[in-house]
Formats: sequence, C-alpha cells, structure tokens
Amino acid sequence: MHVIDAHCDTLLAMCEKKEDMQYSYDKVKTLKMPYLQFFAMFCPPSILSYEDGYDKSVNLLSQMMNLYDKMTDEHSYIKVLGIKDIIAFEETKEDSYPSVFSLLSIEGVYLSKGDLSYVDYLYSKGVRCLSFTWNPSNEFAQGVNGNTGNGLTVLGKNALKKCNNLGILIDVSHANDKTFYDIAALSEKPFVATHSNSRHVCSHKRNLDDDMLKTIARSGGLAGINYFSDFLVEKEKNRVADINDIIKHIEYMSALTGTKHIGLGSDFDGIDKSAIKNVTKVSDIINALLKLNYSEEEVRDICSGNMIRILKEVMQDG
Repeated sequence: MHVIDAHCDTLLAMCEKKEDMQYSYDKVKTLKMPYLQFFAMFCPPSILSYEDGYDKSVNLLSQMMNLYDKMTDEHSYIKVLGIKDIIAFEETKEDSYPSVFSLLSIEGVYLSKGDLSYVDYLYSKGVRCLSFTWNPSNEFAQGVNGNTGNGLTVLGKNALKKCNNLGILIDVSHANDKTFYDIAALSEKPFVATHSNSRHVCSHKRNLDDDMLKTIARSGGLAGINYFSDFLVEKEKNRVADINDIIKHIEYMSALTGTKHIGLGSDFDGIDKSAIKNVTKVSDIINALLKLNYSEEEVRDICSGNMIRILKEVMQDG
C-alpha cells in the first residue's frame, strides 16, 4: 500500500527542537511501504507583531527551507517537483522500502509584502502546495478568523491564477467560507483541503460542511483527514479522539461524495491530541478500513490514489 500524508508541521517542530516527533524518517521507514509526506512551512503570523518581526519570519522560513534540504539529502528522500516524480512514486514497488518521497508546501503566505512575484519565488524554492492564509487574514485572502463577508482579494485572485499556471496545488484548509467559494469559482484546477474533516460530524469552523465537501469533489479534489482530536470530536465530549473517530469521518464523507475525494492529512507535529500516536500507526487506519469491507482499491484511493490523480492534473512536467 502506498501512503500520501498531505500535511505535517515537522519542519517548524524541528526548528523549535521539539522532542518525540510524530513524524521522523526512523518512524516512517518502519511502515515498510512507499510514503509521500507533504512538509508544510509555517511561520506563525504572530511573529510579525514582534520587533523586527518580518526579518525574524524571513529567517525562520529560510531555516525551514534549509532543514528540508538537509533532511531530504540525508535520508535520500525523492522530492516531488513535477509529474514525473509523482509517477515515480506511483510506480514504486510496494516491497521497495524505505522509499520516502517529499513535497514542500507553505501554510500561509504572509511575507510577500503584496508582491505577486513572491509566488514565483516560492515555486523556485520547490513549493508545490500552497494555502494563502493560516487562521488570520492577509493581503491575499481571509482566513478562518477573518471577516466572514470577504474572501480572496484582487491580489489573491491573481495569485490563484498564477498557481494554476505554475502547477501549485491550492489548499483551502485554513480559508474562511467566502475564500473557499471564491477559490472554487475561479480555480481552473482541482483544489484540496489538505487537513480538514467533516463539519457535520464535528462542528469546528476548520472543518468543511457538506456543500463544501461536494464542491471539492466537483473540482476533482479531496479533503485530507486530520488526526487532531478537536477536529474529530465535539469539544463537549471532553476526550481524546481515537482511530474510530477517524473512521467515522471517512465513513460520513465517503457516503456523501464517494471514496474518490478523501485523503489523509495528519497534521503531525502541529497537534498535541492526535487520534493515532505517530506515523508508525498509519497502518492501523488501513487495516480498520479493510475490516469494514472497503475494497482494497477504495483504500488505495484514500491512502494515495486520489492525491496521485490530483497532482498529475495540477502539476507541470518540470
């Protein structure tokens, strides 16, 4: 079985020298299966309010880029930069391990100073998946904590077009509802929510309501299941989620849109209350789905096939 995890915050956690990481090479190789990890670069927007906050943020982003290059070199990760790389992942034999692929993403574009060419800069550094905002808004769009009446700005609309042309996958996980629907209306390529769940099952604003899930499906995209307890179970239940809660969201979403529009987006190393301990337990999700009489093809689609299809459609040859 091939696995693609569309979101982790491991790069920031490495910068902060956190211990007992939920994702690491030593952990992922124990799965003994081809694995593609999206590594998000996230600079907390709150840093911008500090003295010299912009420079501090630029330095943090640079540090994450350097750590990404060092990590991928050290462990011989295969970087996904174009269609040929995702095909190479798809064609990797299941008994060929450790075969770890990586894709660089950015969670919130807060350092552009309103310059559209910043998207080109990110692309030149290897970014192939992008969310315009984290929770706070910026010059591109409104995040989930932003003004509910506003969505993409003119700059954001131009940046969306540029991403479509360059072959950067658009992520709406932290967009507010208006930004979500603006992207849905304007994007010429499939778009995704890399790490968001069903709002019907758990009514957190970071999750997606039924119409949003259907809209993503109509675009050809997917929603990646987030393992964070707060996005899996209602706060009032006052408990840490477990694998059964992950399955509950998959069950609901598959009934709504089918299994062709679901993926995985752990949020590892950015969450404290995870439904599974770390990356070594991803196989538990696979086994649970197979026990529920999902076909092997459906489980393959959820674990990797759907994202492979989308990346082939979105990315360029280079």
